[in-house]
Amino acid sequence: MQVLVIGGSRFIGLAVVQRLLMDGHRITLLNRGRTPDPFGTRVGRVIGDRSDPQTIQRAMARRDFDVVVDVIGFREEDTRAAIEKLTGRIGHFIHVSTASVYLIRDRLLCPFREEDFAGRLAPKTEAASSSWTYAYHKRRCELALAQAWEGEQFPYTALRLPMVVGPRDYTERSQTYLERLLDGGPLILPDGGLNAWGFLWVHDVAETIAANLMNANAFGRAYNLAQREVVSLKQFIETAAGTLGQRPSLASVPLEWLNRINLGTTFSPYTHDHDIVLDISASQRDLLFEPTPFLTWCEQLVVDFRTHWDGTHSRLYATRSLELRLVQELAQLRIPGLGPA
Repeated sequence: MQVLVIGGSRFIGLAVVQRLLMDGHRITLLNRGRTPDPFGTRVGRVIGDRSDPQTIQRAMARRDFDVVVDVIGFREEDTRAAIEKLTGRIGHFIHVSTASVYLIRDRLLCPFREEDFAGRLAPKTEAASSSWTYAYHKRRCELALAQAWEGEQFPYTALRLPMVVGPRDYTERSQTYLERLLDGGPLILPDGGLNAWGFLWVHDVAETIAANLMNANAFGRAYNLAQREVVSLKQFIETAAGTLGQRPSLASVPLEWLNRINLGTTFSPYTHDHDIVLDISASQRDLLFEPTPFLTWCEQLVVDFRTHWDGTHSRLYATRSLELRLVQELAQLRIPGLGPA
């Protein structure tokens, strides 16, 4: 098939393109060309800002596409522009969405199901302004697609992803924990690291997209993708530490204290004030989705890190000295339940 990938040069998009190439599809990337990709002459390229409608028009002028995979759609106006340019010209539009669309629903409890998307939104707060705004705009993208399906039968499928993990994650979220485990010092767990995740292995995203190109049964629908297991941050760290051959020293620190000293949780990107657990029964039924088990991908993640890490610390490691000093001071206070364990 002829496939246009909007994005395609980093992490999820990179994995998707690699998987589609394995199946022999002809791929064209549409992005700003700022991030090098490893594909050489195996893919075509259209350089431009997707927010400029002329960019998509230039892409469509070069060839006809069967499928468009939008890895980076964030703004409603960009999605609507894509719908306008692509209606009647493609067979399938796959929109990579996020589990965050559920997090701004008012009074919604886990596990999140696809039908939980509808309903009243929680008000935006100053503390959660950026995450609320991100989720809101992703919701608007999905609503635009749903309206296009209802009005014009625009053949879209949306995939709602939780925290995606895997090699070549430019956000360095996993690395920030693994490098701390290797330095041997105590690792802070905000509020004990008890918040729960249904993580998702990046190659499971790519596999699901590759297996469902032109799947008419999925048109006009959104699907949750996530691993089956519910894993806390603490469990993730302990499992990763075991694979690294480390015995971690973990320090539980109240989130309120971290905020008061302006440390916050930037150093711990898997900390979240909500549990994020998705019901995946619909994607298993309609997309034949089969997630990689947690223990399997966690081992692969650590092995890849050990193989490729050159010792250069992530930008999230910048607060490490402050973290260690805080743990040392808490240990001197000897408050039960706080400090290294």
